[in-house]
Amino acid sequence: MKKFHKALSAQEIIAITGGSWLGANDVTLDNVCEAIEANPSSVVFCEQERLISQIAESPAGLIITNSQFSERLGARPQLIVDTPYFSFMRLVSYWLSLEQKMQNWSIHPTAIVDPSARFEGEVSIGAYCVIGANVSLGKGVIISESCSVQANTSIGAESVLHPRVCIYPDSVIGKKCILHSGVVIGADGFGYLLLDGIQQKIPQVGNVVIRDDVEIGANSTIDRATLGSTEIGKGTKIDNLVQIGHNCVVGEHSILCAQVGLAGSTIVGDYVYLAGQVGAAGHISIGSKAMVGAQSGIAASIPEGGKYFGTPAIDANSMKRIIVAQKYLPELLRDYQKRLKEDSHD
Repeated sequence: MKKFHKALSAQEIIAITGGSWLGANDVTLDNVCEAIEANPSSVVFCEQERLISQIAESPAGLIITNSQFSERLGARPQLIVDTPYFSFMRLVSYWLSLEQKMQNWSIHPTAIVDPSARFEGEVSIGAYCVIGANVSLGKGVIISESCSVQANTSIGAESVLHPRVCIYPDSVIGKKCILHSGVVIGADGFGYLLLDGIQQKIPQVGNVVIRDDVEIGANSTIDRATLGSTEIGKGTKIDNLVQIGHNCVVGEHSILCAQVGLAGSTIVGDYVYLAGQVGAAGHISIGSKAMVGAQSGIAASIPEGGKYFGTPAIDANSMKRIIVAQKYLPELLRDYQKRLKEDSHD
């Protein structure tokens, strides 16, 4: 259960989500939860057949649902909308925005802030943070405990850094970005050149540029470019434990799921979906709106809109046929060996 400081009335909730209200409208609501932990001040949602009886029996003060399920939920306060889950999350987002406005805008006394750092408005800097020279923070930036933001970095308005985020020098973070715990932005790209039997380090003197409204999951890393910039496009969402190598460019509104790995100079288009543990070789491109299945290995470029799967990744429909055929291989092998044996007796 998530309880919020401000309770909302029926009228306020309708103004936020839209939809049609059924039942008593004198409720006051201040939390969201699953049906099993609901109380008369709770908001829950219902858009799955299997949960109807559980939600109907709960004491929740409001059920957000659709017209398909409404009659089966009894004479309860209901908000009827086309997309219950989306409307529910819209309400949660509103509540969270109210919570952020109650943020204590201050700099903790243990934080170390270089005198040359610039703030464009009220910011929050937590305990034991280090803010380097010429860092620029936009209005409403929240930097949680034990973060390091190194020299010449800029962070746009309303971005949030959760505890123990490390931003290397010269990085650019856009507005309304969310960086979860353990994220590292701008570490050196993995570049070496074997000379005279010794791996010689190639200096990495580029940076990382992250556009607006990007979210990066816990313990993910994005390396700085050798030259130029490693770039993450507007609205892209990156899961936990993702590695993005130097000089990669990821387009807008793409999804990179857990443990995706992009080798250096991989170009990813807009609205691309890479499922968990997808790995991409360097210096290839993945076209816009492409989709790649989990644990696939991308060894060559993928065209726009392509659906690929497997290692090496090939057209997903072809790979599915191959997988189906593989289960018949033992039987085919036995038949083949039997024929060889029969032929040897002739």
